[in-house]
Amino acid sequence: MPKTRYQPPERLLGATDYSKRADLRGSLNTVRLVKQQAWSSDALRVACNLEVNHGRKREPGRWELAAVAFVASRHVDLQPWWDESTDELWRECGFDAKPPYNRVWERLRELGENCEEAFLDAAALVIQRCRAHDPRVLAHVHVDFTEDETHAALVHDCQPGEECSREDDKEEGSPTEPLYAPPRRPERASTSQARRQREEWNEDDPDLSEESARKAEPQEAAEVARDGRTVKRVRVGGCWYLTRDTEAGTRAYTRNGKVNRFWHGYYSGKMVCNLTSGVIPSVDPANKQEYDLFPALLDRVCAMAGTAPQTVIGDRGFSVEKCFEYVTRKGIAPVFPMRKYKNQQGRPDKLTHDRHGVMRCKHCGGEMKQKRFAVENGTPYLWFKCVAPYNDTCEGEQRIRCETDWRSLIPLSRLEPLYQELKATHWQYEGVHDYWRDRYRVAADSLAMRPKVVSLKWHRLRANVACLIDWLRIAAKAGWLGSARSAKRGREGVRTKMDAAAQAVANLLKRRSDDGLDLPYGPKAAALELGEETPPSLRPSGDPPSS
Repeated sequence: MPKTRYQPPERLLGATDYSKRADLRGSLNTVRLVKQQAWSSDALRVACNLEVNHGRKREPGRWELAAVAFVASRHVDLQPWWDESTDELWRECGFDAKPPYNRVWERLRELGENCEEAFLDAAALVIQRCRAHDPRVLAHVHVDFTEDETHAALVHDCQPGEECSREDDKEEGSPTEPLYAPPRRPERASTSQARRQREEWNEDDPDLSEESARKAEPQEAAEVARDGRTVKRVRVGGCWYLTRDTEAGTRAYTRNGKVNRFWHGYYSGKMVCNLTSGVIPSVDPANKQEYDLFPALLDRVCAMAGTAPQTVIGDRGFSVEKCFEYVTRKGIAPVFPMRKYKNQQGRPDKLTHDRHGVMRCKHCGGEMKQKRFAVENGTPYLWFKCVAPYNDTCEGEQRIRCETDWRSLIPLSRLEPLYQELKATHWQYEGVHDYWRDRYRVAADSLAMRPKVVSLKWHRLRANVACLIDWLRIAAKAGWLGSARSAKRGREGVRTKMDAAAQAVANLLKRRSDDGLDLPYGPKAAALELGEETPPSLRPSGDPPSS
């Protein structure tokens, strides 16, 4: 694999910053924008054509454009949007007149059940055209997940003869409580509370956080038939609860050993382009950890962009070994902050390399400079060169397998300004969740935001349609919708964080010097009387670095 050339991560555009572009605002103009790109919309029309050969022929009209108009309208539910939709909009979507509401509800639900991935395929064509104009698109991506509530409620459902932690439910022969009876609904935790709890888990050792998350999940779950529909029963805290949403995850929060509230819903994942703030989304049940959902979302980015990004930037939720390994094996540099491991605040120093992933010279134990990275026969390697060779044996490059320590040995050195720049600016991209809630109503975090349709695919349809709209607006604003063969390169972005990145590297180098990491250590260093044998992090607390 050739040496990776890391491109500057300038932020060129503001995603969907189209307030001054009347042609990009509103449902009608958005539908027109989609239709004008025949190279993308024609394939979408074919994929969303659910006409069957038997039965009455359907009325003319493009329901995928109606879905675009619905998402662009910022309405959460179909009925209010249908009430306000105009005949002009429906004619633009290819209909002779405004269809009746029942038909709109049926067709869009059908689209969500069968064609939600078609919108991502159309968005992929737009993204690849953007990359043809400027290869910095999706070269660096930020990953983050947030909660996405379902409208379904949990209802207490302990039946006669079943063990129940509620005293008033233990009477033999008590009648079965009605479905969704308000008095039996447990308190719903807010999305902000669920997010806070998840962030606290992310600060812990991964094994401890996984155990905490497992304790918050139902002990048992089963789908059952009830009143002519399929529902799911979950057992949490000594009680059974019922929900209409068979796909949503459930988390229980306890106080003093007792369950006092629940959170019920999905995870909304987003990979955000560092250059444009364009998003590639995912929606999954919240019964998995975000680091387990991460590989599939990264694979989606690689497929839609047509190539792997150079770096992936995330928070501590992804700072686990499985994520480092998965990213590195694909030739991508992970930029994840340090996380507590095995009661240690940071990564330990080892004889082969120190806490920052800097290899130690095999011949003198001195500090080395990272030179390159490559994957050979499926095995990732890093090459280093001794910073201050002690003798001729220290000359030349030395290599080390990344699998020696996936979390420390990464393709992009932590001593590079680019690494520090990307790490320092990650928080800015977490605001994309709020932007998407405002612009597309994706990732519900309140009653007003929750769609009344209880379906994972319905949530996915909205996110995928928003992805197509998002990238079309970005491409239109940047002038990337035309052919890239004769197009000029986009204007150069302004890098405002370079001074801060250089200062961060200088601070890191000072800390390394204070901790003695700039000096040789290990058996070779001790034999040559260049330094101590014990790595700095393993020395007794308070010992000064050897000189």
